[in-house]
Amino acid sequence: MPNLNTGILKRVPLNIPSLDTQKAIAHILGSLDDKIELNRQMNETLEAMAQALFKSWFVDFDPVIDNALAAGNAIPDEFIERAEQRKGIEKKDNSDIQALFPDEFEFTEEMGWIPKGWESGTLADICFFGKGKINTSELSLENYVSTENMNKEKAGISYAASIAITSQVPKFFVGQTLISNIRPYFKKIWLASFSGGRSNDVLGFQANDAVANEYLFSLLYQDSFFDYMTATSKGTKMPRGDKAAIMSWSVAIPPLILMEEFSNKVKPMYLANNIRSKQAISLSELRDTLLPKLMSGELSIPDDVF
Repeated sequence: MPNLNTGILKRVPLNIPSLDTQKAIAHILGSLDDKIELNRQMNETLEAMAQALFKSWFVDFDPVIDNALAAGNAIPDEFIERAEQRKGIEKKDNSDIQALFPDEFEFTEEMGWIPKGWESGTLADICFFGKGKINTSELSLENYVSTENMNKEKAGISYAASIAITSQVPKFFVGQTLISNIRPYFKKIWLASFSGGRSNDVLGFQANDAVANEYLFSLLYQDSFFDYMTATSKGTKMPRGDKAAIMSWSVAIPPLILMEEFSNKVKPMYLANNIRSKQAISLSELRDTLLPKLMSGELSIPDDVF
């Protein structure tokens, strides 16, 4: 409408709810927003707890340092400061878990000092890229994952806005770790809580042994992995991760029983997070559906809403 002007707009009739109704609408929508935010904060807290445990066990090697101190074994120079900190900390791991860790370190050319008995290897030694296809006719906006509906900064996924127009896409399964392969510095990662389809620009990582699914997710969750993935990516404007380089990432590999023990500890946290994430999506959809209906008067607000 090239002739539209403010004078015309001022004459357009609007159905504006009463002030009391506006306050009631704000109260309802605000309550939904508060619940969504509470879910987000609880998820962040549990995720931080899981990552703190991973860092303690598999990055800082705290249980190994504790065992070495108790046995009177030598501590490598790079762990001396950490060892001093550990001396004054109350140990929370039970004796059975503590016994799963060695009491010595050994030097490797690839990884430097690692717990004795652990292997110095690459990501390819503990996982592989998921295979398999699924017909797009079997998918919905709720179980299709593309890089567009993966959230930045490790914030999981949202529902897709559309599905690929091809007849088939790669399939993913419960327990796989999905990572966007485009612009890896955005750090888009999600531990699959259901099966579905993914775009070609989303990588699906499958642990060699399913008991290590949560361990693998936490390993790939580390900033050090995304830094490596970014540094070895190809392209400038739209960099993509190099699959061969990704699988060549150097890692210190603990025994499978330790991967399983860690996974068992954090699995309840991730299950709870998945429930809250689904609830947050449902609440967001409810909020967006209610707003226009409440504003238009299509839905009325009970007198006792407060």
